[in-house]
Amino acid sequence: MPQTISLNSQNTYEIKIYGRADDSWRSWFGESEVHSETLADDTEVTTFSNVVMDQAGLVGLIRRLHGMGIVLISIRQV
Repeated sequence: MPQTISLNSQNTYEIKIYGRADDSWRSWFGESEVHSETLADDTEVTTFSNVVMDQAGLVGLIRRLHGMGIVLISIRQV
């Protein structure tokens, strides 16, 4: 059965950004896993896996990243 999505329900996301983030970012993303990698063209990308939050939290996180000038690559519900 598909997961029901609503504004107030907690959902799990994978979030990718340009740049390298360290474990100090964990407080923004709860108990997520942080993985940074360098691509073949020397671009650094960080993936936050198992990010659990509701829609309001997700919008707030996007605004915070934008305000810091961090480039968002993708957000995917998992």
